Amino acid sequence: MFEALTAKVFATVVSLSMFLFSSYSGNDPSFRALNSRVGGEYLQLRTSLSGAFDNDFPDVFKSGSVIPANYMLTIKSGNKKVLEKAFQNRVRYNPGKGTYEVYTAGMNRTIETESYSHMLAEISGFECSIPIKSEWGIVSVQLTASLSTIKFAQLNKPVDLMVLWKFKKPQIGTTVDLRKSL
Repeated sequence: MFEALTAKVFATVVSLSMFLFSSYSGNDPSFRALNSRVGGEYLQLRTSLSGAFDNDFPDVFKSGSVIPANYMLTIKSGNKKVLEKAFQNRVRYNPGKGTYEVYTAGMNRTIETESYSHMLAEISGFECSIPIKSEWGIVSVQLTASLSTIKFAQLNKPVDLMVLWKFKKPQIGTTVDLRKSL
């Protein structure tokens, strides 16, 4: 049992080291359509990243480090910023259990899964419900995603994960008329 766990940890260190010291192709992340719905006194938003976690990310996710995906939501009424809120989805792989623990900030929920594809759907997804005011009128909504600089325990070295997105922050926006629903 202990030998199997040691082998998994060693394999993770080797694959992470190969990732950090090899050439990488990077990803071209983008957002799928931003869906908005106004209900009562809340604006509900939903979208997900596409092409964000391909190529080198399987090794990054299996590192055992907490890997964050950051989302910045900005709502403007005219030229006035009426809301700016940061969200962070996080994933951490547990090599002993072979599971991913994913926290999604917009919905304030944590899931544990063995499925890589389920983990990707959760970390890539953005969903939230924001309180609104009718006096904001017609608003522009913009969502931007980014990655953090993290320190991998195996390497004791900070790595800016934005390099895997070619330092591009995907953005998406829409316009919503809040007066029609309140």
